[in-house]
Amino acid sequence: MNDLTTSPAERIRAFAAAVRDELADLPEDDIEDLAGGLVGDLTDQAADSGGDIELGDPVEYARELRAAAGLPERADAPVQDLPWHARLSGWIGRLPARIRSSAFGAWLLDLLAALRPVWWVARGWILYGFLGLAVGFDIWPRDLVAWIAVIVAVLVSVQWGRGRWLPNNVFRHIATVATIAAVLLIPWAISEISNRATTYNAYDGYEYTPPDGLLLDGAQVGNLFVYDREGMLIDGAQIYTGKGTPLNLYGKQSRDLQNGWDDQGDGTYTVPERDLAGKPLWNIYPLQVAPLDDTTGEADGSQAQAPTPPFVRAPQRQESPEPTPTASPEPTLLPTTAPETPAP
Repeated sequence: MNDLTTSPAERIRAFAAAVRDELADLPEDDIEDLAGGLVGDLTDQAADSGGDIELGDPVEYARELRAAAGLPERADAPVQDLPWHARLSGWIGRLPARIRSSAFGAWLLDLLAALRPVWWVARGWILYGFLGLAVGFDIWPRDLVAWIAVIVAVLVSVQWGRGRWLPNNVFRHIATVATIAAVLLIPWAISEISNRATTYNAYDGYEYTPPDGLLLDGAQVGNLFVYDREGMLIDGAQIYTGKGTPLNLYGKQSRDLQNGWDDQGDGTYTVPERDLAGKPLWNIYPLQVAPLDDTTGEADGSQAQAPTPPFVRAPQRQESPEPTPTASPEPTLLPTTAPETPAP
């Protein structure tokens, strides 16, 4: 009789309870004579075998006890006279034997028994993740304190699985309750691990996709104002990239911005110029601004106007080149009239 969720001591008690249920048609004195020391005997056998024991079928064991004592076979006793927990214990005690009645069932139980240490570790980790929510721990530890908490939780879970630490006192049911809680929390743990993996990939550089449009220090650039060398504002400047691509501040998302961009903070929306076909031109700056039409919920392009520039005249950053002087033509000397020659 093997079980992944209970310690050897608990399995022994469940087996003894199932045997006593099979002897329930006998007088109480006979039951005590046959099964009174069963828990102690099986506990000693488990200790001799390193904490593990194969218990077998409690029904067959009870039949052997009857035969050895010379008692008759079990008489049909009304099941309803047994308390529910006794019937449940008997059913649990007989379940492994029923599963092992087939070759596949025996192989499956042997496989699950071999995987018990894995479950002990998983149980401790799941309980750490759930209880750690109260102190801000993540299901995947990220600092030394969290790793210490994981190690402690896993160590306690493994010791409970081995039948050590609190196996026979009033706290013996803590391991069973913890196991049931861990099983119920498996979907939550899988969801948390999946969410953490997705968040890690999205924000720690593995599959990060930057937002569309032109950003400055991570913030969306809402408009551009172009000034000439003299610091004068150029209205209607068309800006292109080095490859001849129109510079669109909003990138691909501008395809859905047929009526203007988001609120600029003063109740206005940026709206583009339009070509002859009415198609928006998002690379002519500065973009105009328009108020929101309360009836349509969109920017009112009929009231679009030029935005207020940050400078009436931009600060002059460099000297303007001096005009190149042109060479003056040399003056032409006109001939003067020769004096008359006096008569001899």
